Amino acid sequence: MLPPASPFLPASPFIMSSAAPSYAFATPFQTPAASPIRSLMSYAMRPGSISMAGGYPAQELFDIDGLTTASNQVLARLGACLQYSNIDGQASLRAELARLTAERGLARDPDTELAVTGGSQQALALISRVMLQPGDHAFIESPAFPNSVQALRYTGATVHPVASGPEGIDVDALDEMAARLKPKIVCVVASFSNPCGATISRQRRLRLLELAVKHRFLIVEDDPYGELRFSGEQVPPIAALAEGEARHWAVYISTMSKTMAPALRIGWLVAPAEVRRRCVGAKAADDMASSAWIQEVVAQYLANGRYQQHVPRIRAAYGARCDALAQALHKYLDGRVAFRKPEGGMFFWVRLNGEADATRLLPYAIEQGIVYVPGKAFYADPQQADLNAMRMSFATMNEGLITQGVERLARALDACEANAPVSVSLAA
Repeated sequence: MLPPASPFLPASPFIMSSAAPSYAFATPFQTPAASPIRSLMSYAMRPGSISMAGGYPAQELFDIDGLTTASNQVLARLGACLQYSNIDGQASLRAELARLTAERGLARDPDTELAVTGGSQQALALISRVMLQPGDHAFIESPAFPNSVQALRYTGATVHPVASGPEGIDVDALDEMAARLKPKIVCVVASFSNPCGATISRQRRLRLLELAVKHRFLIVEDDPYGELRFSGEQVPPIAALAEGEARHWAVYISTMSKTMAPALRIGWLVAPAEVRRRCVGAKAADDMASSAWIQEVVAQYLANGRYQQHVPRIRAAYGARCDALAQALHKYLDGRVAFRKPEGGMFFWVRLNGEADATRLLPYAIEQGIVYVPGKAFYADPQQADLNAMRMSFATMNEGLITQGVERLARALDACEANAPVSVSLAA
C-alpha cells in the first residue's frame, strides 16, 4: 500500500498505474509462443530424471585440455584480443573456418564469401533478415527445429512447411509449391536433421539445386551435425555440389556448438558475396561483432590441430550411444514403436504404434523419470503434426542410462495404455 500523499508535496508523477499498457508490438511479436522444448527443462533437471529432451552435446566429452591450451596461448597476447573484432570476424578465424569448410568439400574465399556469426542460429536470422520482408514467402522442411521457423517468421514473411520424411524434404512437393508461391528461401538440415535424424541423398541434393535455379530461391543448408557421422557414406554439403549458376543460389551455415562447445557461440556462414556483404551489415546492427577473444581461442584451437583429434572421439561416443538407444528400443518396446536408426547426429524420431499419442504419454513418462519432446513441437503448422511421434536425444547419456531410460518409457507406456492415474499435470 502506498503512503498517504503529503499535503506539502505535489503528487509524484512516477506512481505507476496498475493497468498494463497497451504496447504496439510488431506483428510477429504480438503473441510470442513459449518454447515447447524449454518448457520441459524443469522436469528434465529433476534429480534422478533421465532427459532425452534437449539437443545438447555431452558435457563430459568437451575437450577441456585442448580449449585450456588454446585459451592460455591467447592469454599470452590478450591485449591484442580485447578490441572490437571485424564485423565479419577475426581474419585468423575466417582463415581456419575456410580451411575446415574446404575439408567438407566447400572451398570459398574467407574474405568475400565467409563470415563469423554468433552460432548458426544468428547466421540463419541474418540471412532471413536480408532476404525476407512482409509479403514474401519462405519454405522450411516439416518437421523442423522451432527456432529456425521463428527466425523466418520474425521477418514478417509467410512461412510454409514442406513435408519431410526419412529421406529428407519432399522435392516433388517443393517443386509444385515453389511454382505457385515463389519462395525466396528454402531451409533444410541436410545431414541428420533435427528432429528426424534424416539425411538427404546426393541425388536429392542435386535435385534441390536444380529447383533453386529453376525457381530462383536461395537454399539455406544448416549443418550443425554433419561432422557427427558414425555410419554410412559421407555426403558433401549442398553448396559443395553446386556448379555454374547453382553456386549463386546455395548458402551453407554451420557451428561449433555441437562439436566444440555451445558456450563459445561461434558459427559461420558461407554465401555468395552480395548475400554475405548484406549479412555483415545486418550483424553490425545486431551486436557489432562476435567476441574477438573467443574467436581467437577457437582459431588457435583449430590451428593446434585439436579439432581434428577431438571430433573422432565424440563421433565414436555418439555412435555407441546411438547403438544403445536402438538396442534398448528393440528390447523394451519392440512392436510398440517404429523408428529408423540415424547414421549420425543426436536424434531418433520415434513413433508410437498404439492408440496413445506422445503428448498423452508424456506425463506418465515424467512420472517414471524419463523426458522426451513430443513430435508436435516441431511442426510449423499444427494441423500437420504427427501426434504419435517423439524426438529422443541420445547425446548426453552413457549407454547404461539410455537403457534405463527406455525401460522407464516402457513402464510409462504400460501405465498410459491402462489409463492409470498419473501425478504429473502438464499445461495444454
